[in-house]
Amino acid sequence: MLRKSLTLTSRAILAAGGILFAIALAASLANGSALFGSPLKIGAAALSSAGLILFMGALANRYLSRSGFLAVLLALGLGLRLAWIFWIDTPPASDFAFMHAAAMNAASGDYSFGDDEYFRSWVYQLGFTMYEALVIKLFGSSLIVLKLLNALFGAGTSVLVYGIGRRLFNEFSGRTAALLHACYIPHILMCSVLTNQHLSIFLFTLGCWLVLNRGLDAKFRWIGIGLAFGLGNVMRPLGSIFLIGFAAYVILFELLPTLRTAKRIVIAKAAGVLGVFYLVQMLVSYALIAGGVTEYKLSNREPYWKFMVGLNAATDGGWSMEDAKLAARYPLGEARNEAELAVVKMRLSDKAEVAALMARKLVLLWGGADSATMWSLGEMGKPELTRLLDQWERTMYVAMSAFGACSLFVLLRRGETRGPLFLVLLWLGYAAVHLAIEVQTRYRLDFMPVFILLQSYGAYALYERVRPFFSLEEQARPGRGVPM
Repeated sequence: MLRKSLTLTSRAILAAGGILFAIALAASLANGSALFGSPLKIGAAALSSAGLILFMGALANRYLSRSGFLAVLLALGLGLRLAWIFWIDTPPASDFAFMHAAAMNAASGDYSFGDDEYFRSWVYQLGFTMYEALVIKLFGSSLIVLKLLNALFGAGTSVLVYGIGRRLFNEFSGRTAALLHACYIPHILMCSVLTNQHLSIFLFTLGCWLVLNRGLDAKFRWIGIGLAFGLGNVMRPLGSIFLIGFAAYVILFELLPTLRTAKRIVIAKAAGVLGVFYLVQMLVSYALIAGGVTEYKLSNREPYWKFMVGLNAATDGGWSMEDAKLAARYPLGEARNEAELAVVKMRLSDKAEVAALMARKLVLLWGGADSATMWSLGEMGKPELTRLLDQWERTMYVAMSAFGACSLFVLLRRGETRGPLFLVLLWLGYAAVHLAIEVQTRYRLDFMPVFILLQSYGAYALYERVRPFFSLEEQARPGRGVPM
């Protein structure tokens, strides 16, 4: 009975992931049609993109050794990012400008910015701010150093994507996923932006690689998992999603399927991951407090703001000046929290409107036009370049969404596979959280490694069907993981 229930649960998780890919595909096709001028044009462009992805994956899989592929991957990933950041000199803007200005002060020993309402409200932003301050202290105030580190973390994430993909599925999937991540246009463009996403994405992906590469079976790997997720959360507060996904994965696939004699060890190591995670948060918090940077631990002291904004049907869950003005009427603390909570309750009262809003937000986050060109190019006066890059991104995204739907369908047909289910759990959790809180298409970047990894098996499945058209007689090496 338990095994049957777990099988049904696994199939439900895969089906939900497939539905989310289908939503992404339909929404991105509709969005791309407006950008290209017709459904036929975006369809033809997406088909060409899909063919190119399969062709590049086939070439990389047949002609390159593992070391050769890693060399090409690093050269490609770093080369594209370096070319962009040396060509496009994006100045800090929005929250990133605020954090960078604070980091400049911190590097010179001035911590007065800790009293600003921004950092008193969202204390968790101090983690990334102090990382920037450390880089400035060590290497000087030039923006190029921070951007070079963005490029390094992006290229490193591509290597981790390769490692996860080849272990979960096969060599073809791993190489295809890694190449796609290295060439993913928004990730390249955002390297010139001082966002906290590059380092956090690298750390969270590292944590996933550790989970899926022997995970709790290795003696001390639980420490690395906790550190990676913990430090990632210090940079960008998404750690709770990874912890919940990790806990669900351990319960569903480590503890429940069998009466393992080592259950106590598994439970102890899983608890150790949580312990290390929270120890990192505590140590960083106390270090900042002891150093005089702030008097608060890393936290969100305005907990209802994201929900108030995310439930605003008038803006489809995006930031609004009206909400900002409402919050500004009250001092930070209990009075503001009560006012924002009242708005949240009011917006939740219309169930039909809430349901419609959540549907629109799902479509926007996973199918809407990416905002990377806006963040990177801004007001730099390059409309033709912006349009071209937006079109390339849409064709690439539509193709990957189609591969993703195919991937989850094939995995569902074949039954439960533990590794992919961990990634699907994480993605579903991230998507669910954003049904209630603020959304921007920039937030999609945080989970693109997961998105790209899941779609890579669909690319492999389709490649196996069309391989004769590539005139490549050698079969894709099966690697490890899920066979065809």
